[in-house]
Amino acid sequence: MTDSKSVIPLESNPAIFSELAHKLGLSPVAEFHDVYSLTDPDLLAFLPAPVYGVILLFPLTSNYESYRKTEDSKLLEEYKNQDIDTIKWYKQTIGNGCGLYALLHILSNLPRDLVINNSILSSLLNKLDERISVEETAKIVEDLEASIKLDENYGEKGQTAAPSADESVYFHFITYIKGKDNHLYELDGRRKGPIDLGESVKESNIINDPHVREKIQFYIDNADEANKHNFAIMAIAPSMG
Repeated sequence: MTDSKSVIPLESNPAIFSELAHKLGLSPVAEFHDVYSLTDPDLLAFLPAPVYGVILLFPLTSNYESYRKTEDSKLLEEYKNQDIDTIKWYKQTIGNGCGLYALLHILSNLPRDLVINNSILSSLLNKLDERISVEETAKIVEDLEASIKLDENYGEKGQTAAPSADESVYFHFITYIKGKDNHLYELDGRRKGPIDLGESVKESNIINDPHVREKIQFYIDNADEANKHNFAIMAIAPSMG
């Protein structure tokens, strides 16, 4: 399945992600926050608890692309949504749309009491409860993007000048969140399915879980010198106001 269209990439900005999340149906009791460190206890203390999920923006370096292709080549069978009851994953078919996919990966795997009834998100989750195929979930996301008009309403809301929709962007959003099996997952629409990182060793606050910290640090360590600092992290957690 090839990219059917391209959009203006979203900026890694908690205000933008929160606004879009609330439009889709996230309860106002939760929102996105910047994460300034995964290891400094003083900076982590600023985050409300619990952290339900994490979004990482990172550079698509040659080292990463080589790693991704090698890891995906180890998968012998095509992923067919067989784990959809445990973890919700979307194949990315919209160019530059990784921010939307990362957002949906978090929202779709949150506790249901954080989702407003009769919202766009609750409707999406009801469809996924029918155990539909990867291709069907991809089409649903394409239709959702068209209905919310991502470019028109969110593409140019950032603090920096937005690139055009058809411009190649070498940064990518992925998500870390817990599945219903208490395992932590890396969710990336460019990969071949959800990536199981192992059983969570922290009951609620995944920002403290070594599985998440170690995987993000792995990407930072494998970036070239020019990209060592081109990472951004956001967490979804209780609202401050």
